[in-house]
Amino acid sequence: MVDGVVDIPLPGRSFEPEGEDGSAAAACHFLAGPENRLIEVAVRSIIDQPDTGYNPLVLCGPSGSGKSHIAQGLATVWRTRNRRDRVVLTTAVDFARELADAIESQAVEEFRVKHRTANLLVVEDLGQLTSGKSGKLSAQEEFIHTLDAMLVADGWVVVTASAAPAELPGLLPALQSRLAVGLTIPLAPPGPAARLAVLQQLAALRKVQLPESVAQVLADGLAGTVPDLAGALLHLAMGGPVGDGPIDLPSVRRYLTQRNRQQQPSLHEIALATARHFSLRLADLRSPVRRRALVTARGVAIYLARHFAGASLQEIGRYFGGRDHTTIMHSCRKMEEIAEGDPTLHTAIEKLRKELWKS
Repeated sequence: MVDGVVDIPLPGRSFEPEGEDGSAAAACHFLAGPENRLIEVAVRSIIDQPDTGYNPLVLCGPSGSGKSHIAQGLATVWRTRNRRDRVVLTTAVDFARELADAIESQAVEEFRVKHRTANLLVVEDLGQLTSGKSGKLSAQEEFIHTLDAMLVADGWVVVTASAAPAELPGLLPALQSRLAVGLTIPLAPPGPAARLAVLQQLAALRKVQLPESVAQVLADGLAGTVPDLAGALLHLAMGGPVGDGPIDLPSVRRYLTQRNRQQQPSLHEIALATARHFSLRLADLRSPVRRRALVTARGVAIYLARHFAGASLQEIGRYFGGRDHTTIMHSCRKMEEIAEGDPTLHTAIEKLRKELWKS
């Protein structure tokens, strides 16, 4: 296992087809790098120590960050360890639809028994439970009562969402406050160390020869989600854009060159968006001034340029006032550490990433 990456044994999506004999394919574990280290504590608190865990647990983050993997993996592990327990795995849309059907068929009590007596209730994509003309307001109220009933009965609730509950438009304040009682964990796309571990895991599942030095170059050059990494490895394994032959350093570099021809935001665009987000002047962001607000914003811009735009340490240093590459490297590492324990800063990074990369 790559240093700094924790293997959390939650079965997730398999990127390997079933065998010819119909045998099930091996499923990927969730690999948590430093950017997602808190998830290990939360998962183990639910699986290993149910009397002291975080309840409800809210997993939020962009598409591809692993929310469904963790939520569905928790449900699978719970069913395996507690075969007599009731586990309900659903989506917010299905929760609302099933409630509407129950109201129409006068089966609301059965609906409530199913959800409120579960030992573990997993609800995905909470943002789809918003109120409005669609008539989903009653679904939010029902979910609030479901949460209350489950917490009283020591049932466990896991929710996924694209953003923290307080940032989801249309979510009732009462529902936000119920979810705030537990733990909200923002998930980030895998960082460099996690990407390396994921590539090695996928290569092992596909029985693809991927030397560590080659995997390292690929991990450094691909700032994306696990599905992105799986797609890249598949392209390389099948010859795809780099032609026939083994996956070696020249083929990976050719692939990355082709892939990176897609339009990337420039250092200027990254710095400008960051300055606007923090209500600062671009000139100050590029200056040697080290006021706390400037240092934080500058660190965010440097982090985005390094990890998502693939800019070199030297390029970033020249743009930000002629700083040397060791200073830039230190800034990146410091920002990773700070963002781990600061949800507000983590949210700012994710918001800028989505804005700049339109993802």
